[in-house]
Amino acid sequence: MSFFKISLLATLCLPLFIQYRLAATGVSPVSTPLPALPAFPTAEIRNITGQLEIVGEGELVGPESLVSASGFMFVALGDGRIARLSHAKGQQQEAQWTFLVRTGTTDGAKCGFSPSDESQTESQCGRPLGLKVVKRSTVDPSSESKEDVLLVADAYKGLLMITGIYGDAPEIVTLATRAKTDAPNYQLRLLNALVQAPDGSIYMTETTQTFERRRIFFAAFDGRSNGRLLRYSKHDATVSVVADNLYMPNGITLSHNGLDLLIVCGVQIKQFSLAKQQFTDFVSVLPGTGDNIDAMNHLPTQGEQGRKCYWAGLGSKFAQPFSLLKLASEKPWLKAIVVAVVPYRILVNLIPKLSALAVYDETGKLIAVYKDDSVVFPWISEGERFGDYVYLGSWYNPSLARFRVAGNGATTD
Repeated sequence: MSFFKISLLATLCLPLFIQYRLAATGVSPVSTPLPALPAFPTAEIRNITGQLEIVGEGELVGPESLVSASGFMFVALGDGRIARLSHAKGQQQEAQWTFLVRTGTTDGAKCGFSPSDESQTESQCGRPLGLKVVKRSTVDPSSESKEDVLLVADAYKGLLMITGIYGDAPEIVTLATRAKTDAPNYQLRLLNALVQAPDGSIYMTETTQTFERRRIFFAAFDGRSNGRLLRYSKHDATVSVVADNLYMPNGITLSHNGLDLLIVCGVQIKQFSLAKQQFTDFVSVLPGTGDNIDAMNHLPTQGEQGRKCYWAGLGSKFAQPFSLLKLASEKPWLKAIVVAVVPYRILVNLIPKLSALAVYDETGKLIAVYKDDSVVFPWISEGERFGDYVYLGSWYNPSLARFRVAGNGATTD
């Protein structure tokens, strides 16, 4: 067969192959305008290269979310489990942990971990993402107990409550699996993060109504803004839709004054007024793709009280000179080719990774970026102060990481 015929055949077949692959993945790319690439910050860099200690490799896998309470830190893991971590006595504060529950199947032999869920068991085993410790009486319509419970936003199982979190017999209670206005057969597609408002209600993000967490990059390349802000109230034990048509809402936290929600949406942080029910920009563009966000009273390397701020995990670089996400954002044809031709596992590994935790002040001004140039722990999702350490989470890595705070070997601010 001549070169001309081969070229003609390839030209005719490629569009058909792309259409076939797009139909199989459910991706139908649209143009998604994103902010211009910022210069990556330099003056605000706090270098933590060489300071990271890996914790629980092979056991604390895919630690997406972290929350501490009453001398413990709870960790949401990629194999469906939730771990309770504590420190051994001594200057080194060696980490030790037990596993509380698995949000999905009880047959743990079926549950593994990989960033792209190559075993295809994530939906069965569960994927806990957002975690918050609250009083049971504020979320359980059948109880007035002041017991601490762990609220879980699970990507597949919905809004869960775990009781007995400090003991040996924790139990899982399902609070909600869909919004009250959703179709009866709809189940929350990718519940991601949550926070409790001053009135006791729980605000949650649903990142996409189309794709599962195991295929989250398809949502980014699809480009549709079909994420939602949801609200759960114990008074009627239902979930209502507060806002929709959001672009990949992810992390959520309450502002320090208690009047607003801060929500990470793609490469921006939006501010949502609880009184006005309106969105404004808090951070117009992040230097990386955003994940979780937390209100803190100190910088990562300061003492317990220092400066009110917000910690935001950064996954991949969104800064000059290049970002694949930015390059493809307004080119549906390019997104279609990438999704059709590049296997998902390779796509995940191809995206340039970042290892950084950004810190913003109460006005949205960037004040610090804690960055590991060696990228031994990429795709940081969250930072949490626990003991003399800042722990770092990541949906991508098979472990936690941590570094010591100021006065204990860490870089000072």
